[in-house]
Amino acid sequence: MKKTTILTVILFVVAPSASASFEINDNILISGFGSTSWAKSDNETPLLTHNEITNESCFDCDTIFGMQADAYFDALHLSAQVVKRPQDHWSDPELEWIYAGYTYKDVLARVGRLRIPLFLYSEYFYVGHAYTMARPPNEVYGSILGITAYEGFSLTWNMDLDDDKSLSITPFYGLSDEQNIKLNDSTDLELDTDRMYGLNAILSGDNYRWNFSYLNSAYDQRVSVVGVPGYASQSKDNTIELYTIGAEYDFDHTMISTELQKSDRTASWYVSAQYRLNTLTPYLVYGQQYNEVINEKGRVREGESVTAGLRYDVRYNISINGEWQYFHTENNGEGAFVQTPDKPTGQLYTLMVNFVF
Repeated sequence: MKKTTILTVILFVVAPSASASFEINDNILISGFGSTSWAKSDNETPLLTHNEITNESCFDCDTIFGMQADAYFDALHLSAQVVKRPQDHWSDPELEWIYAGYTYKDVLARVGRLRIPLFLYSEYFYVGHAYTMARPPNEVYGSILGITAYEGFSLTWNMDLDDDKSLSITPFYGLSDEQNIKLNDSTDLELDTDRMYGLNAILSGDNYRWNFSYLNSAYDQRVSVVGVPGYASQSKDNTIELYTIGAEYDFDHTMISTELQKSDRTASWYVSAQYRLNTLTPYLVYGQQYNEVINEKGRVREGESVTAGLRYDVRYNISINGEWQYFHTENNGEGAFVQTPDKPTGQLYTLMVNFVF
């Protein structure tokens, strides 16, 4: 609670007078971002992995604070980003990325710890001010358990197809890595990735953007129960193939966006609409998710959600979201809950403040 108060003070004292970033000199740029909220649901089972929002008011379930440093030396670009994510303690933030990039003609090569390029909002996933909703739709963005980075390298080809269309193609490769994920209060997941590779393509026009991605990964996993020494379930030589497609179209005041992800285990999608009225943007989102169980009709639907919200842009670098969400689980699934709930529905109320500097 004390940390959240400090973050709020920083927001209202520093952010209104800050520019979008700080130039240390002609080559080095420092920027930052953050979010904090009040959130509460009407279900005692925690909602949203890593946020774990219950029927008690929470002032720290969405708290994010990040700092980024960029250095530019002709064709060389060095970048690092450190983020206190909702699941992190303030004393133990996550190094989201640190890499060196080099541009030669239309090709950008990057090596280091990089963001996995899967979804429309992947590059700025934790920057709440960069997207309209309080949180990216859980159906798609929660499908990879909050794993957002890999250690390896990528190559990006940027090309202009004509005067108003451009294409960006990025093959990437990840080396061996370890991820520790808290699934809920009683279950931890350890992932040891042997290798990962994939491809991302972005087609952009004057008023639209299409995103296509493919990911293939081989890994070992270990599931352990908190407080039960020696109890663990292990499986080795697992593989996953993941496909995503997303699009957003801007029609003057209206923005329509949709994304779908499908793997050999799950599938999910959402569609959203927003309408800009100067500083106010009302929006609606609907999403569904399906689990790995398959019957004669196909995959079994596990859950769905409806979101209605209003975003208010206080300044160019500060925004406030008021949001209501309805979650429904089916077929004994977890849906957006961290475990199968006793009551299959939940309503989530959020008042969130986002900022960048």
